[in-house]
Amino acid sequence: MKDFLLVNYSNVNLAVVFIAAITGLLVFNNYKHTAVKYFIYFLFYVLAAEVLGFYGWFLNYFDLFYLIENTQIKFNFWWITLTWYIGSAVFLVWYYRKVLQTDFLKLLLKYAVFLFLIISLVTIAFNFSQFFNGTYKIIRIGHMSLIMLSAIFYLYEMLRSNNVLKFHKDIHFYISAILLIWLFMTMPLVHFVCGNADTDPVQAELKWMIMLYAKMFMYLSFALALIALKPKNDSIN
Repeated sequence: MKDFLLVNYSNVNLAVVFIAAITGLLVFNNYKHTAVKYFIYFLFYVLAAEVLGFYGWFLNYFDLFYLIENTQIKFNFWWITLTWYIGSAVFLVWYYRKVLQTDFLKLLLKYAVFLFLIISLVTIAFNFSQFFNGTYKIIRIGHMSLIMLSAIFYLYEMLRSNNVLKFHKDIHFYISAILLIWLFMTMPLVHFVCGNADTDPVQAELKWMIMLYAKMFMYLSFALALIALKPKNDSIN
């Protein structure tokens, strides 16, 4: 099983993202008048980014890889940095700013994402060669910090309101909880326990297995939440 998942890592990852996005499409009418529709947009954004990230495979399949073989974009690290580490964090902050009701918390997220974008641009500018050959630790940390901050803000706001009495019916609560569990699964093990994954094959294998299981949990849980929960009348800001 482990060997199968490692060999088919990209396919399995794409499959679970596809399941979550298609589930969102199937239930979209239930949520089209609520803020959940923005989260469904996010799932399709991730799916599109994942598919387009296979550009090297597609070009190779059609015997066109020579077009990028001697260029800096032959590897998709730059695409992952832009679409996942930067793009997905910004997208989720935008979603949470639609969900949050407290102006102060929304303002904090606004400043946080601006700071993240400035740091990301400066980091890329001062180490541009790595943009095409790897990812940036500070951008990865900023990505996770923004997502964690967004989810925590929502849970904090819920605890201070009467909505806490109906938390088990609130899909935004489950989305936030799933995101936090995903972060807690990946942050300590991948960035501390597997700190030498680039040079240690055992740590590299452990890292990719953790990441894959965490993504399977996250996207399949999103799909289940979208199916199982009934929409409520959100005020879309």
